[in-house]
Amino acid sequence: MNFTVAPASMRVLNVAFDVSSESLNWSIEIGETRSDGVCDNTTESIRRTLLKFKRVAVSNGFGEVRVICESTGVYHRNLLRTAAGLQMRTNLVHGDAVSKYRAIQFADYGKTDLKDSQAILTVARVGRLIKHRQLDGRYAELRELHRLVLRLERRKRSAKNELHADLRMLFPDLRLDKSVLYGPTGRALIDQFGANPNKIVAVGYEVFCSQIKSQSKNTKRATLQRIWNCAETSASDDCRDAVASIQQRGVEQLYAEITGFTEQINDLESQMQILYDQLCEQDSRLPRPQKYVVSRRLLSRLVAETGPLDDFQTLRQLIRYAGLNLCERQSGKWRGRTMISRRGRSEIRYVLNLMALPLIGRKKLFGDYYWKKKEQDRMPGEKAITCVMRKILKMVFGWYRSESEFDQTRVFAMASQIKRAA
Repeated sequence: MNFTVAPASMRVLNVAFDVSSESLNWSIEIGETRSDGVCDNTTESIRRTLLKFKRVAVSNGFGEVRVICESTGVYHRNLLRTAAGLQMRTNLVHGDAVSKYRAIQFADYGKTDLKDSQAILTVARVGRLIKHRQLDGRYAELRELHRLVLRLERRKRSAKNELHADLRMLFPDLRLDKSVLYGPTGRALIDQFGANPNKIVAVGYEVFCSQIKSQSKNTKRATLQRIWNCAETSASDDCRDAVASIQQRGVEQLYAEITGFTEQINDLESQMQILYDQLCEQDSRLPRPQKYVVSRRLLSRLVAETGPLDDFQTLRQLIRYAGLNLCERQSGKWRGRTMISRRGRSEIRYVLNLMALPLIGRKKLFGDYYWKKKEQDRMPGEKAITCVMRKILKMVFGWYRSESEFDQTRVFAMASQIKRAA
């Protein structure tokens, strides 16, 4: 029996790193010999260590070095960036895979940094690696801008929760829809009276109406009357005026923060849409905004998280990247619930949810599909909207791959029908 030895250019030296904030534990294997060590998680220390591995690879007949680690959110990025700068391959491994292989390899359910790096090598040997995607150019800018948008949205949600709690203390009987509270009427109520019922009652009904109308001309009389009635029942006696004034300052502060967050988000999203238009000039296949289907704003946010759609050869790859692939649970006659994995980028699922919500009305694009899931299939709303999210991702990917204008008839067509039409 003859064996063919792979040429040196095809041989890859795997170097596994267990990453922490301050240090990196590494392991390599050359034949039957394994070496372990540790270095600081600093650029200079990482560079020295990787150059040492490069020399080891050359002296042992390896064509290149592949750096492998778990994703840690932040601490692994300097390692992979430095490795890429030295023209090394970079890959990630899933934490669950490392944990399970460690238990198999060492018959031990404990955790140590040294064993983790050795388990990562085992995962690499069986080929269970995750591609490390490095976005370049405008895609990298788009991803970074969206990261800032998501951060501001989290802070805005937190500020809104605090505002509603403070309003309950200051103005306990006030009940306004979010569209009114954060619209011109709500802004006028905060600017003119700080949402303080004592101040509203003190000026009288007619003055109250005229001051609100001076800033928000389209506020309805019925809305003003409702706010006034709530102010009369919520107004406190004189001994609590000082406390109400302090509470008013808190409400004004939070409302100003929310307004500032909104302005910053709008500015960042405008920059994202400009970048998306520039990407559309580079790649004519990228979907364009379609009325009643998807806006440029949401398209830019989705592509910021998916990166170049051309990186995905199949829809299945994209669905797994988004964590929307289905996980079945069954053993013998037992059947568990089929659920999505949620192991991909949660940010993609978040944007898809934003895209799905306007499209599930009765007369909207996915209205019939969504309500059939709920009413005929008796599916919970959260699960039904997840089905819509998968459908939207499939729609966007098919739209991109078709290199044609949006065609609503193709959204619900079977794959076999699309192939025949093509």
